[in-house]
Amino acid sequence: MKAYLYDKLMSKVEKKMLHKERGILLKNIEGRVIEFGAGTGVNFEFYSKHRVTAVEPDKVLSVEAEKKICGKNIEIVSASAEDLPFDDNTFDTVVITLALCTIPNPYKALKEAKRVCKPNGKLLILEHIKNENKILFFLQNILTPVWKIFAMGCHLNRDTLNIIKANDFEKISLKYFFGDNFIRGTFKNIK
Repeated sequence: MKAYLYDKLMSKVEKKMLHKERGILLKNIEGRVIEFGAGTGVNFEFYSKHRVTAVEPDKVLSVEAEKKICGKNIEIVSASAEDLPFDDNTFDTVVITLALCTIPNPYKALKEAKRVCKPNGKLLILEHIKNENKILFFLQNILTPVWKIFAMGCHLNRDTLNIIKANDFEKISLKYFFGDNFIRGTFKNIK
């Protein structure tokens, strides 16, 4: 999927499912916010009164995101989620929506999230996950190599929940949806 086509191609999925889940998740924002993999700025409409640093390494996606800032306190920074140019304990909330599947090293990205997030700060996640059903997981494994080509590196079979647990984020709330293929979760940064 070409970066500039993302909004157009994802519009039906956003309207039917993801927009509502994003809205519910992003009600939990507190303080200064960093968003990993901001993409085309789909979450920007939910940042009405927050200071947000949106990290996006793809220049084409950043150009699309710029169009959605609309006078809000949002700064787009070109950086890798695995190597952030911010001091320790800078942010109160880390937001990651549909980005952990494409980040080349999600373990390192979550280590960076832990580092830049204040103690007891929040990690807000909206992601598709490895399906626990063996048949569906088998299908995810079969589809992932081709899907990655068309969906900007997305890994359908990534074990996101275990990656989060491995980085010592404590679960506050977790909801599975769309046939247990997606999660919406709030986690606390334990330091």
